[in-house]
Amino acid sequence: MDIKTQLKGLDDFLTAIHGEETALSGLLGSLGFEAAQVDGLRAQHMQAIAEQFIEVVRKRLTWEDRDLYFRLLVRRFGLDGEPASALEAAAGALGVDPAYAAHVESEALLRCRYKTALQDFKKELHRIALSELSRSGERPAKEHILDQLNRLTDLRAAVDLTRLDYESKRAGILKQVQAELDAIQAEYEPLLEAAEANAAALESEIKNGVLLRGESVRNEHFQATYVKGRVSWDNTGISEYARAHPELMQFRKEGQPSVSLRLAGSAK
Repeated sequence: MDIKTQLKGLDDFLTAIHGEETALSGLLGSLGFEAAQVDGLRAQHMQAIAEQFIEVVRKRLTWEDRDLYFRLLVRRFGLDGEPASALEAAAGALGVDPAYAAHVESEALLRCRYKTALQDFKKELHRIALSELSRSGERPAKEHILDQLNRLTDLRAAVDLTRLDYESKRAGILKQVQAELDAIQAEYEPLLEAAEANAAALESEIKNGVLLRGESVRNEHFQATYVKGRVSWDNTGISEYARAHPELMQFRKEGQPSVSLRLAGSAK
């Protein structure tokens, strides 16, 4: 097995699932370690980190003792340290149809592209890096961490002061802007109220005109629709009248009964 080939294959795999050029060594720099710690990991622990990370990928792509997804990616990217294989060659080595191998590869990469998968990969890489640093005896001095805490105190204080300054200037600008907005409102509010009142009065006149005319009228922008009044009957009066004039019942139609269900708590 060639470690350089394995690392290159792993970088190609990471690039494929992130959608942009990504390297394992680059991801190590995004885990929050100090620069010297990252340099140490890159110089002395890359093989161990790569092997453990590939095992993380294997576990994600293996279920119920089926690991074809993982074995195909191993051959396609050279994750075992052997040269990467073309799709047809990888399919032949695994004894599967090339078309099915293409489907498997697509599905395997998709499973690794999910947001949760990428987050898990980063979390596992952080765990692996911590483990490697611990095994190599990397244990920062307490004084070093105390010094960092003191620096953090100063940095947070600077952030708070900057935020206070920002809020103060922002409040001043808002106060000035609010005064201008109040002046504009005082100027336009009576104009808007008058315009709304005029429009409402004209709408009433239009409605009355359409009611008197008895038909809908429209122009390019508005339509005043005339709707005839709804005809309704006094059911009680009709029923009393029908008792004296039973021939009226032939015109009575009764629909089929129906039942609707709803939660008892929703009835009011």
